[in-house]
Amino acid sequence: MKKRSVTLSLVLTLLLSTLLVLSGCGDKGPGGEMTEDQAELLSLLPDNAAGIFLVNFKKFTRMKFFDQMIKEAEEKKIDEPGAAFKGYQDFIDKTGIDPKKDIYSMAFAIYGKIGPMAGEPDVAAVINLNYNKNSIMGLIKENAPEFAEDTYNGVAIFEGKDKKGKDMAFSFIGEKTMAAGTPYLLKQVIDISKTGGQGVMGNAKMKPYLGELKPGAIMSFVIDFPEEAKKAQEGGMFKMDLSKAEVVLGYVDYSGSAWDGEIALISHNEEGNKQMVSTLNAFKMMGGALGPEVEELISNLDISASADSVKIKLSISDELLEKLKKKVEEQRKGLMGPRSSGSPFGS
Repeated sequence: MKKRSVTLSLVLTLLLSTLLVLSGCGDKGPGGEMTEDQAELLSLLPDNAAGIFLVNFKKFTRMKFFDQMIKEAEEKKIDEPGAAFKGYQDFIDKTGIDPKKDIYSMAFAIYGKIGPMAGEPDVAAVINLNYNKNSIMGLIKENAPEFAEDTYNGVAIFEGKDKKGKDMAFSFIGEKTMAAGTPYLLKQVIDISKTGGQGVMGNAKMKPYLGELKPGAIMSFVIDFPEEAKKAQEGGMFKMDLSKAEVVLGYVDYSGSAWDGEIALISHNEEGNKQMVSTLNAFKMMGGALGPEVEELISNLDISASADSVKIKLSISDELLEKLKKKVEEQRKGLMGPRSSGSPFGS
């Protein structure tokens, strides 16, 4: 079989396709204190981040959803030309990494402008895991000899392109630490690891909010609010004053048989926050016309305002999620016709 070109995603398919991977407090729930490992990883990320993310991977792998996802991938017996791996076990066999056992934690951040017209942001990720360097290097040498190897600040780095042609790189920066991302950001990570320079933990704007992340949740995040979006939004009867918005905090978690989450817009603007809630509740009432499934989803939304924030809380059961998935699938088929489903282990 002809050797295929392999991008960075071949080596780090699970690590970067999940991109939100940070194991932490396990069953402690969405709260809990940040562990020493989590804080250390955050400290390695360049400080001018526009968004910072944590994901509790161990909690994710204990979910029935994870096992079901893997089972479905294995049953499909993927054998597509160009596929990086033929399934979950093939990933383990080739990389020597069993995600359930070997991935401990990850912190990742996005850089650059945020917004619908801003384009794809740059990314830096730092991963704490058990890995076999020889196995990963063997994959690269066998399947991607074009993968460029260089040395920066005494550390070997490997550069290639992702599926969209964007420059990406990764490096082994410690016995149990790998870093990946846009090349210039990876080099900054290496510099910080070598000299102890300032990372996101020293970001004056973000630092006060990092303590409000939810290490026990499956995912939590803090995102800087774009300056260009800080203006009054008017559309007839719908008005929003975002002039004092600072950051967006949030988390997504799973417990028992339901997902729950929260998004909080931090804005020290009591009058503006109340007006925003009124606007959002008006949209909420209109959404009921989209069908019983959407109406049920919207009824689970709780929108509230305080002097310092607007919060949106949502709870969605497994049963409702399945209804929504079926509805989306039916609409998709109606518009586009049947298509074969993708896979996290595909090309």
